[in-house]
Amino acid sequence: MRTFAALLLAVLMVRGQEPAPTFSTTTRLMEFSFVALDKNGKPVPDLKMQDIQVFDKNKRRDLAFFRFEGDQSEAKAAVPLPPGLFTNRVEFTPGPPRNVTALVLDTLNTAPADMLWVRAQLTRYLKALAPQTRVAVYHLGSKLSILHDFTGDVEVLRARIAKAGLALPQMQTTDLNVTVRDAEEMLRVFDNNPTVLEMLTTQIESEMQMNASVRQRNMEMTLSALETLGRHLSGVPGRKNLVWIGGGVSMLSITGAMGMGARGGVQSFESVIRASAQRLAQEGIAVYFVNSRGLQGDTSYSASSGASITIRGRGRFEKQQQAEEISADPFAAAATMAGITGGRVIQNTNDFTEGLKKATADVQGSYSAAFYLYDEPDGKWHPLKIQVNRPGVRIFAREGFLAEKPVSQAVSWTTEEWRSAIHNPMPSTALVVDARCELQPGAEKGTVGLTAQVEPAGLYFQTKDGAGQAQVEICVAEKAATGEVVVHTEEGSVSAPGRDMRRVGPESARYQRVWKPSPGAQTIRVIIRDKVTGHYGVVDIPMAKIPGYAESGK
Repeated sequence: MRTFAALLLAVLMVRGQEPAPTFSTTTRLMEFSFVALDKNGKPVPDLKMQDIQVFDKNKRRDLAFFRFEGDQSEAKAAVPLPPGLFTNRVEFTPGPPRNVTALVLDTLNTAPADMLWVRAQLTRYLKALAPQTRVAVYHLGSKLSILHDFTGDVEVLRARIAKAGLALPQMQTTDLNVTVRDAEEMLRVFDNNPTVLEMLTTQIESEMQMNASVRQRNMEMTLSALETLGRHLSGVPGRKNLVWIGGGVSMLSITGAMGMGARGGVQSFESVIRASAQRLAQEGIAVYFVNSRGLQGDTSYSASSGASITIRGRGRFEKQQQAEEISADPFAAAATMAGITGGRVIQNTNDFTEGLKKATADVQGSYSAAFYLYDEPDGKWHPLKIQVNRPGVRIFAREGFLAEKPVSQAVSWTTEEWRSAIHNPMPSTALVVDARCELQPGAEKGTVGLTAQVEPAGLYFQTKDGAGQAQVEICVAEKAATGEVVVHTEEGSVSAPGRDMRRVGPESARYQRVWKPSPGAQTIRVIIRDKVTGHYGVVDIPMAKIPGYAESGK
């Protein structure tokens, strides 16, 4: 790995002398991970390539490589980078870069009363964590934030969780059962007066509409946050377990008397949730949903069956209560997301540490495999089926993959999209970006030179003017502790030599800039984005780590 660090340094120092890597724009490697368990739920560590058959839309695919990833015995320290060199490559993060577990504490969709229990259970789980397990903890509230990035030091994780202030969201749903109980009492006092009944029905159903609005808003925020985390982890190879701990989101929203009446309605979010889960699967994320509500009765509601459930007929507001119960059910959405991504749903247990243990134990039976796609991408979801030629072995894998078809025209980001990427605490690793930043000798004090380079194999090349070109956007943002940001953006292109889009050297994908950062700048964030695919990579450069910058007088 130290040899690789030296090579990376040389790549940024030497122009145009490197042998160009070979790749094809029409041949894509489709990599995926899966978990193999025996009939007792224990990992199967000895599968061979010949034991596996993979089908894409019922078409047999020949595996290009096959690798067991469950051996966690060889922990690796972070590879130190030379001074002035920065990268988002996973090889330079502490510990093994494969098979990680991201824990998401969700206070956005979790009742406040459940959070103390969740925190206590999580601390207990970390005590029993297997050695060298790579775990990170994130908090989903009004925004997604990092409590602690990946580490194998569980003591540090426990301390961070214990001290974390998990702020609750500003908007929460109300308990309709409490409102109904009060309404029944008021009707008893007014001797079931029809006018009072109509008034109370309006109040209850208006509250349902407000709850539906809050749930939809929270669902949209949650899916956006999980996809952001997916982009943050996209550069990590191997299996990426996302353990989502909270109350979950709803797939079906029913208002009024089971959808009937002036304030009634039925709305399904299945297509939105499926699309989000497919994007997570595309990043190699496996979703494990752990319900924070603990033991509950069996739930049979789903997006397809919710509207036809038989009404029990007890109480004047029974239909409204049942509609609210269905609308608050998280398991249809959770099962959909887990199924598409190859994860699991943990429910009906007051000891969710068992569910967390399943997620991390699955890593011990994980494999990586890949096959080549030679056809032009059609932009559609392709069902992926994995068969194992060994009795008693179960496979957990994502349901398919998206044959991403780039847009026909390059699309620039809006100001709001740039702002989001600049301030996002989860830097994307979808594109590999390396950077060198150092003081410029002979220039005015505090002047720095930046050389940034994107890995060409991650870009999409189109034929333009008889040659292959990839269209990119570059952003250099100076971020101050006060929150002020100075932004410089420009567009560019990466050209293939002649008409051959299969050979592009790293020197062709390089950006340089010399300037004097503003005095209050603490971090320089470099963002390089492919304008056709929308994929981007981020590198953060702390000003304090630029050799000699602090002593230069700026």
